[in-house]
Amino acid sequence: MKIVSKYIAVFTLVLAFAACENFIGGDINADPNNPSDVPISAQLPAFQIALADVYGGAFSRFNCMLSQQVEGVARQWRSFNQYTGLTANRFDAAWTNVYENILNEIEIARRSALASDLNHYKGILDITEAFTLMMATDVWDDMPYTEALQGIDNTSPTFDSQESIYNSTMSMLDDAILSLNGAPGPVTPGSDDVFYGGNAQSWILAAQAIKARGLLHMKDYMGAMEAAQASFSSSADNLAFQYPDANAAGQWYRFNRDRTGDIEFHPTLRGIMLGLNDTMRLKEIDQIFITDHTYMVPDFLQELITYREMQFLIAECAFRNGNNAAAHEAYLNGIEASFARMGADGFADYVAQQEVDPGEGNLTLEDIMTQKYIAMFLQPETYSDYRRTNIPDLAPVSGSNVPVRWDYSADEYLFNSNLTEGSVDFFTDRVWWNR
Repeated sequence: MKIVSKYIAVFTLVLAFAACENFIGGDINADPNNPSDVPISAQLPAFQIALADVYGGAFSRFNCMLSQQVEGVARQWRSFNQYTGLTANRFDAAWTNVYENILNEIEIARRSALASDLNHYKGILDITEAFTLMMATDVWDDMPYTEALQGIDNTSPTFDSQESIYNSTMSMLDDAILSLNGAPGPVTPGSDDVFYGGNAQSWILAAQAIKARGLLHMKDYMGAMEAAQASFSSSADNLAFQYPDANAAGQWYRFNRDRTGDIEFHPTLRGIMLGLNDTMRLKEIDQIFITDHTYMVPDFLQELITYREMQFLIAECAFRNGNNAAAHEAYLNGIEASFARMGADGFADYVAQQEVDPGEGNLTLEDIMTQKYIAMFLQPETYSDYRRTNIPDLAPVSGSNVPVRWDYSADEYLFNSNLTEGSVDFFTDRVWWNR
């Protein structure tokens, strides 16, 4: 992770792309088979920031609302919170950003990397694509992939199964590690890489972390644990983007500024934390969602995958595999890292409570997942954790079920003949790894 105030101009350009570029037939990249000659060093920061933006934006807001860390309380967000407003058009922007501003740009950059043997760039591109695909398929299940990104040559790409997409991401991550362990090529990534400044070893750690997340979803607990143990050794290793300031602020600050009062802290999370006497962390995050919020600051550190997530992942996998000592150690590491991330004091007093640390022999999966749920505040992965484990035990806001996925984009229903409107029931149509 790097501090990148120098990218304010790039950040502004990314917002312009998101607003103006038309994936099918627009002036920018109208023909992906004959892309404009844009240096890869200019492309890389643009789609990296676009990824941080959509992950900390739509994916964070919707996923954390569905997992009841935050709640929509006004205007359309109230209807989203009640599930009635979760119509297909609400997911248009996220779908477009994933395909147009990230995956399409990665594909164009990859051609440049392959043509010039830019191995380290290729490794970074593979990891970024794998993360993006996993992020997207975890809420949309089957998606266009092998026939996607062909522009006007194919406006109705077939849908690949989530299982096949997961297999592709795992292969990409393995290939990326090989590329990053090899010679960098004639040009080496540097300050144009807004996540790690071109540090190949940091990217390898991130690849292992992403792999661990995917293997956990697939219930390969031993493989997930091994990958996590080969990943981050501290929070300094996190895959994250530091937003510069209020002129190019983090997504939650921008939302609270522009849509004040639409979303607030959720009573479910508040109740869980109060029940555990978790007052110090609660003080840092349970505030009115306005621009004065002391956690959702302008220069927000937008994390994509973290050390604390890996520690809780290790704790879960070790517990499932009967290694209580390893589970207990990682569990406490995850809580401690969460206190540090939230800027909260009182870790030692908190874990001294029997309700929080019952000892390695009495630790339960509910203990692990509850603490992960708290520690992953505003992280989209909380929604995957809830769907996998049903922890915490959430009461639906309305009706009898919490949604188990997102609907597809309304634009995809309109333009892709392989998708039939009304074919998705987001209350019952579970993604592949959750069936």
